[in-house]
Amino acid sequence: MKSQSVIGFIFGAAVGACVGILFAPAKGEETRQKLMEAASEGYDQAMEGLDELSHEASVRYRYARIEANKLKKTLMEQGNELKEDTRKAIMEQLAKLEAALSKDEEVAEKEA
Repeated sequence: MKSQSVIGFIFGAAVGACVGILFAPAKGEETRQKLMEAASEGYDQAMEGLDELSHEASVRYRYARIEANKLKKTLMEQGNELKEDTRKAIMEQLAKLEAALSKDEEVAEKEA
């Protein structure tokens, strides 16, 4: 929002300066000179605004990159924890299955 306000202000100032120069009583050469100066000033202001926007975008990009790396690390850690939890759950189920099968074998041997 701030950058849009800056750009709007610069554009408005440039248009206002041009309109003021065009309606001011002066010779053609003076008017052209004033227009060139106003255009140059407007260009300089626009470049300053562009530099500010570029810097702000760069800062935001770096911040987003840092946050993305933090999120990636967190997700990888959680994934590893889930793998370990899943492995433990499978091992517990296998132990229960083995226990149940050995009980069935014992019962079958007693019946035989």
